[in-house]
Amino acid sequence: MDSQELARKTAHLNTLLEQKLGLRKGGLAARANRAGRDLPAWVRRNLQQLAEAETMASHPKLARMLDGQALEKAYTAAAAHLADIDPRERRKDRLLGLLGGLAFNMLLFAALVLALLRWQGFI
Repeated sequence: MDSQELARKTAHLNTLLEQKLGLRKGGLAARANRAGRDLPAWVRRNLQQLAEAETMASHPKLARMLDGQALEKAYTAAAAHLADIDPRERRKDRLLGLLGGLAFNMLLFAALVLALLRWQGFI
C-alpha cells in the first residue's frame, strides 16, 4: 500500500466520520478519540492504526515497515462499520433515551411526593 492510496483511504474514513458522527475537526486520530463511546474499541483501534500508518508512510524508510494486508483489513472493517451507522437512528435513539430517563425521574419524584404526603398524614 503506497502513501497515496493510504491518504485516499484515510480521507474516505474522515468523510465517513464527518457524515455519520458529525466529527468535523482534526485528523483521523483526533476524530477517533473524540468519537469515544460512539464507536466500539476495535474500530477506534483500527482508526488509530491507520492514522499512525499515514504518518509513517510519509517517511521512506518507515514506509517499508508498514504491513499492507493489516492496514487493508483495518480499513475495510472500519469503513464497513462506519457505513452501517444511520445518523437519523442515532438521533432518535438518543432522544428516546433522554425522554425515557426523564419519564422515570418524574415517576420517581411523584412517588416520593405521594409517600411524603402519606407520611405527613395529608392522604
